[in-house]
Amino acid sequence: TDGTPRWIIDDSKPDVTRDHDLDWDGACNYIARMNSEDTSHPPTSGEWTMNCAGNYQLQFLILLEVTTTAPPTTSIQALSGAGTTKWMPTTVTTTRAPVFHAPGSLTLSGACAYKRAMNGLTYDLAGTSADGWPFYKAKGVDEYIYHDADCDGAGPNIVSMWLLDSDKPNTTATRDLDGDGKCNYHARLDSTPGKMFPTSAAWRMYCGEAEGWISVELTLKETSDKVLGTSNMVISSATRGGIAASVAALALAIIRARVA
Repeated sequence: TDGTPRWIIDDSKPDVTRDHDLDWDGACNYIARMNSEDTSHPPTSGEWTMNCAGNYQLQFLILLEVTTTAPPTTSIQALSGAGTTKWMPTTVTTTRAPVFHAPGSLTLSGACAYKRAMNGLTYDLAGTSADGWPFYKAKGVDEYIYHDADCDGAGPNIVSMWLLDSDKPNTTATRDLDGDGKCNYHARLDSTPGKMFPTSAAWRMYCGEAEGWISVELTLKETSDKVLGTSNMVISSATRGGIAASVAALALAIIRARVA
């Protein structure tokens, strides 16, 4: 009713011939909304106002980009003067985003004495990398957790790993995400294909000249959790239970609407 342009997640199909109230319900009924003047595409991450069992509350959602999905299609072309048709099959390939259990916030403990300032840091889910992996930023300081397939960019012989680093990862890069041309970080953990790092594991951490690189049992305790994956959204656990049944049956339409 205030005329604010916004992106909408809804279970009603939009009427693309209208410029307001695209679902014809005469009301502002939807699953979630985000106010935005950008008409090109919805934001890839941010806080949406979501209907959670009848109560609207802020939820951090991530929309993962995927390639266009379509079954093999055919086109018809008339043969000149023949009065018949020719079927021209065209195949469209599909790439789906991986599915992760990605905690919304993590608190670190277990760092060695040399890195003791890292103990107690809380890392919040900040977005996804170009490869679709989640990455985290610590509250109040420039400290990050991210996945890097090739930490120095030298080639695929380097094992992919999770890193604790003070450099912000470049989310458009697929290797050497901190752009330093070196494998320079606080700690590393070899990654398992398609899986998040465990909440407790032995990381290799640099602990000063006296100890060097040693194995340290680090714990990243979850304080909230989110799911990234096939719905191409991140939905918090508190919200997921209330809407999962209905959302599973919907083909979600993300539209931009001006509220009447």
